[in-house]
This record gives sequence, C-alpha cells and structure tokens, in this order.
Amino acid sequence: MTTRRLLVLALGAGALGLPLLALGQKQKVRRIGYLANDAEPRKSSPTFQALMSGLHELGWIEGKNIELHIRSSSGRIELFPQLAGEIVSAKVDVIVTGGSAATRAAKAATSTIPIVFASAADPVGQKIVASPTRPGANVTGFELVLKDLGSKRLELLKEMLPRVTRVTRVYAATSIDPLQPAIINEDDSGARRLGVTLQHVAVTDMVSIKAAFDAAAHSREDAIILTGAGLFVGNREIIAKLALAHRLPTMCTDARFADAGALVSYGENLLLRYRRVARTVDKILRGASPANIPVDQHMDFELVLNLKTAQALGITVPGRFLLRANRVIK
Repeated sequence: MTTRRLLVLALGAGALGLPLLALGQKQKVRRIGYLANDAEPRKSSPTFQALMSGLHELGWIEGKNIELHIRSSSGRIELFPQLAGEIVSAKVDVIVTGGSAATRAAKAATSTIPIVFASAADPVGQKIVASPTRPGANVTGFELVLKDLGSKRLELLKEMLPRVTRVTRVYAATSIDPLQPAIINEDDSGARRLGVTLQHVAVTDMVSIKAAFDAAAHSREDAIILTGAGLFVGNREIIAKLALAHRLPTMCTDARFADAGALVSYGENLLLRYRRVARTVDKILRGASPANIPVDQHMDFELVLNLKTAQALGITVPGRFLLRANRVIK
C-alpha cells in the first residue's frame, strides 16, 4: 500500500472519530455476573430477558462484547454465598443480583467488583448501601418500596371479591426478616379497616407452602396473599396449580405469577425495572462508579388479572375491576 493511500485511510478514520488501529481490532469483551433465583434464567425468566434486551439496545451483545456468568439458587437462598464466590472467581466486571439475599451474598464475596441489585427492600436498613443518594463502596441498585403495598393488595382483592373476610398471608421465613414485624403490623391495620381477618403464615420450602395451602383450604379461608420471595418466584407455576387445586383465589406480587396461572397480581412492572437495571450496568461498564450512582427508588405498578383462572374458579370479575387491570390474560 502506498504512503498516499495510508494517509487517505488515516484521514478518513480521523474524520469518523475512529482510531486507525481500531479498524482491525476486536472489541474488548466485558464479563457480567448474574445471581438470582430462577432455575433457568435463559429459559424461564422474563426479568432476565428484559435485562438482556435492555443491554442489547445499549450495544452490549452476548458473544460479541459481553460474556455472561449466570448462577441460580433455584429458590434455595442458602446457596447464594457459594454461587457468589463462583462469580467473583470468574473475575467479572459487574454483578447483577436479583434480590436482597443474592445482594448480601455478593457484597460479602467482594468489596471491589461493582454490584447492581435489581430489587432490595430497605437497602440502607439491610446495610447494603450507606445511603440512597450516596451508596458508597461498590454497590448500588433499585430499591423495592414495600410500604402500603400489602394493604393495597388486600384492598384490590376485596374489590374483586367483596365477600372476602378471611385471608391467609403467606411469606418466606428467610426473606427480609428485619422488616417482617413492621410489614405485618401495617398489613393488619389495613385488614382491620377493610373488615378482614388476616392470618400470617411463614414458610421455608415447598413442603411448608403446600401445608399452608392445605391449612387454608381446611379452615375455609377465602383467599391467599403471597408475598415476594425468591422461594415463591422459582416455584410460581407449582404454586399456581396448588392454588387452583385448592380453589383458593391468590393475590401475588408481580405479573410473573399471574402469567404462571395465579389469579391476580399487583406490584411493580419488573420488566421495566430490569431494563433500567441494564442502563445502570451500561454506566458502570463505561467507567462510572457505583458509589456515585444513587439508588433508584422509582416504581411502575401494574395490576394483572388471569381471567382463565378466574373462570376456572367460578369467579365473576366485576366490570370496574376489569377496567382497572393493566393487563388481562385470557
């Protein structure tokens, strides 16, 4: 190649804002760790797919410039410390965690690799971050705001099923333990306002979940409210079938449960949240420090009704409730 042609190429690359050497170089591959509850995130996790879609839109493509290191507990949070250690050993550039337990495990495993938590209740109280505005250290993410959510779900359940007076609230005994007393008090207060008797049942595994549904059916409870926990997310299809078999209308925390067959869900639109998580990951991969990225406290709520399940349970859903639903599964 002549000197004149080299000069033309160099000037052309400069005009495009591209270094001449970059024309023949491969793009650097960045490693992303993913730690969550779903047994097979690639196959069964809508939130994982939303994260990947968000990353793709920002130019991060698996096999081209990102490499994924996925670890899942399949609902067994006691596995998180080991799984977090495996991700850290892979020398990833950033770790995305799916909940409080995963986040605590990742934080314990590394003080240097950036961590973005997709969902954590009271991250300051759990000592995950120093403050919402200045997280400090290597962790930032998205707060799950629980205040008044239990009362709102009960209110919606009562609107759909006006005759409901006895409800069992099932929660994971290992989930956000420090917050449970306050949540229970708040939910009980809301239940009294609505004239509902609320029973709280803690579970630890699928055996105790089945026992809770058996007991609720035996005592003729009118409905069940299922709180948010990795144990439930990983077993949501089994739980939906259990609720239908016991003919127990079940209100859940987010659309993944209604999509799996539960009667109704009210909570955050997690697909939108995980797309925002992708934006935070993008900032970190481009050089931002998690210590300086404020915790995101924004939440977009949605009401999702599974009309097929309502029909199977013999429930006639009031027209006004159908109009309130953001999405109806038919």
